[in-house]
Amino acid sequence: MYKKCLITGGSGFIGSALKIELIKRGYNVVALPRQLLFKPKLLEKFVIEASPDLIFHLAAFGNKYFQKDENQIFETNIIGTFNLLNATKQLKFTAFINTGSSSEYGVKDKPMSEVDFLDTDTFYGVTKASATMLCRAFAKKYNKPIVTVRPFSVYGPNDDEEKFIPTVIRCATLNQNLKLASGVHDWIFIDDYINGVFKVVKNIRKIQGRVVNIGTGKQITNKKVVQVIEKVFGKKIKIERSVPIRNYDTNISWVADNKLLKSLGWKNKYDLTKGIKKTIHG
Repeated sequence: MYKKCLITGGSGFIGSALKIELIKRGYNVVALPRQLLFKPKLLEKFVIEASPDLIFHLAAFGNKYFQKDENQIFETNIIGTFNLLNATKQLKFTAFINTGSSSEYGVKDKPMSEVDFLDTDTFYGVTKASATMLCRAFAKKYNKPIVTVRPFSVYGPNDDEEKFIPTVIRCATLNQNLKLASGVHDWIFIDDYINGVFKVVKNIRKIQGRVVNIGTGKQITNKKVVQVIEKVFGKKIKIERSVPIRNYDTNISWVADNKLLKSLGWKNKYDLTKGIKKTIHG
């Protein structure tokens, strides 16, 4: 029989790609309906019946610029995570991978390390940081193989249309003007990100209760991303200068310290050009 995986947030960009890879690797993937995260008794019944070997928690709210409902951010990111941890604490699973966010760090002037003080002042960042601490507490109290991964700027085929790289590609394809703000990101291709997640699963007992950054360790400006896409298309994109959409976007520094990830045997296969080409052409 195939090993079972339970996944929340499986309809999102990262969740969908993760599901495909899990199925390729021979896992039986069970998607947890989002509404069950807020119904503890039904949630517990569901996870006990599923009896998963691996649990991937990706359900979140507030990571998109238009998701501003503070009650929903709090309920999804904190209450939903607590309910899932509580519902699964009696299970004997191999790994519980909580998906955190680089937004937990706040703005730094150097590569973000897992041991850094969390200095976020956004509701999304605060609630994701709270969920990370909940996972750490459950891992310690119940001796559970729970780890939080902090993705940096993940991109690739089938990414959300409103995200930066899909927007630039669309403008290049349709000859539309691009509203470009200054900014920097640690862009990581989806295949490299998922490979990082599996490295964490493989080493789960060694890093139980900890946090692992999943990023390339290289910082790239928004302008450089545009230049790479222009080169791939062989055409110039019409630029309109703009201000950042999110108030925590920065052109100072936003890059992962990924020494812990590399110590698990991870290295990226895709630089930005190779990743952009696969995003465009598949």
